[in-house]
Amino acid sequence: MKETAAIAQEESTKSSRSLHKELKFNAWLAVATVTYLITLYLVRTNPDWAPALKVIVTLLPILPGLLYLRSGVKLLRSMDELQRRIQFEAWLFAAIGTVVVGAIINVLTANGIVWEKFPHGLEMGGTYLTMFLLWCLGTASATRRYQ
Repeated sequence: MKETAAIAQEESTKSSRSLHKELKFNAWLAVATVTYLITLYLVRTNPDWAPALKVIVTLLPILPGLLYLRSGVKLLRSMDELQRRIQFEAWLFAAIGTVVVGAIINVLTANGIVWEKFPHGLEMGGTYLTMFLLWCLGTASATRRYQ
């Protein structure tokens, strides 16, 4: 009986640690997204800024993005083997899919077919969004395969 209680206690502790890591992971994504939206607004509403300042402000979302990546690596390391494999497959699908979508948009733009929403390719926000959507599809597909 004591063994069962100890196992339940250990599982509860693992679950709360995992939830904390997932919340921290998602918090960095939220910070990166908000930072991106703010910098996008600032650059668009201040066209008279010096080009160097525009570049610095535009690259600011990379900092929370790197912290998001670090948090994701820590989260992956805490997963069991099956969860880790599902996530690696999903991220690989998302990364390759994002490269393909970006390449298609750039080829279309280079050949005179310019979409009003993507005159300069996916840009940072479009890249994040495409990667997220493809990661969702990849996670659903990989999870379904291993059920």
